[in-house]
Amino acid sequence: MEVMAGPAIVRGFRFAGVSAGLKSNLGVKDLGLIVADAPVPAAGVFTTNRVKAAPVVVAQERIRRGRLRAIAANSGCANCFTGRPGLKLARDSSAAVAREVGCAPELVAPCSTGVIGHLYDFEQYRRGVLEAVDNLSPDGLENFATAIMTTDTRPKMASVTLPLRSGAITIAGCAKGAGMIQPNMATMLAYIVTDAMVAPAALRGIVKRVLPLSFNAITIDGDMSTNDTVMIMASGAAQSRALAGRELNTFEDWVREIARSLAWQLVNDGEGVTKLVSIEVRGAHNSAEALRVARQIANSPLVKTAFFGCDPNVGRIIAAAGAAGVAFDPDRLELVVGGVRIAAHGALIVEALAQAQKKMREREFRVILDLKQGRSRAVMLTCDLSFDYVKINAEYTT
Repeated sequence: MEVMAGPAIVRGFRFAGVSAGLKSNLGVKDLGLIVADAPVPAAGVFTTNRVKAAPVVVAQERIRRGRLRAIAANSGCANCFTGRPGLKLARDSSAAVAREVGCAPELVAPCSTGVIGHLYDFEQYRRGVLEAVDNLSPDGLENFATAIMTTDTRPKMASVTLPLRSGAITIAGCAKGAGMIQPNMATMLAYIVTDAMVAPAALRGIVKRVLPLSFNAITIDGDMSTNDTVMIMASGAAQSRALAGRELNTFEDWVREIARSLAWQLVNDGEGVTKLVSIEVRGAHNSAEALRVARQIANSPLVKTAFFGCDPNVGRIIAAAGAAGVAFDPDRLELVVGGVRIAAHGALIVEALAQAQKKMREREFRVILDLKQGRSRAVMLTCDLSFDYVKINAEYTT
């Protein structure tokens, strides 16, 4: 059984994505809804950036209760750094959704993504909500995933159906994000829904545990968004009792696989990305030190530009590792790029560099740095920094 990189029908949920005119390029989908048939268990995690968007503040307040009826997400405008008017807009927007769905505003979580420092037009949003509610459909996840895109070139989705002893369940998710990706707990916007019956407390634990090996293990450019959000909702429409024991553990394993698929898709569609690179640090004293070194390498602009140029630049990789604040002996390091060992015992293996360069011309390859001082490891998924990344972000608001 494998995760499918596509949508699925999840009992108890309907989805929609419409054009509300919130983006400058009119006619493009920019407002999406996820609506449960009734209030359902929910959990979420949000950006740790000190500058939090208004919808993040509101959604954090509401999800503490452990139940939601709907998620409303717009692209084109982040509604961040907008003060009290931004908070009012987020609350008014979710109230507009609540009126049409037929629930309390406190059961609607608002989300936004796009340019920081601006407010969207509420009347356009309200009209978009009316259209979105009219278009809600069990098979509308792809429309929702398309509506939340910004600089993404394609929607990101993943799904799986599990034949549990208590009955088959489906888990599906979608995400958006192509830049400002190096979260400390989440990534731009990501949503997972399931028709399994899972208690709110269990969902909270699961969503926090799956992050270290999924959304927390990726970086595109080392920058954290102000709007990062991950949420999960469970309708319980497929079962008569809450998952527990071994079945709950199996459920968590597959939520993690859904999250990992979405995280991989985010980096693969990163702004200007031409290389997808797995950075694995082995032989550390503990996993925290391994992760610190891996993250330092994965975020280094010099390393990432070397990836773009297919340059097996040992100096840039080991210099980044040495700047991570982790004690190790450089004379014991071993470095492998694309399956080719290019450094060992404190020295380059010059004759291997040409073969490594050939491997780096591939779309995907792996970098393994062995510190040779312990048994712990960590992996980060990163990418290159290309000319297109600079162009996209140099002209983002102009």
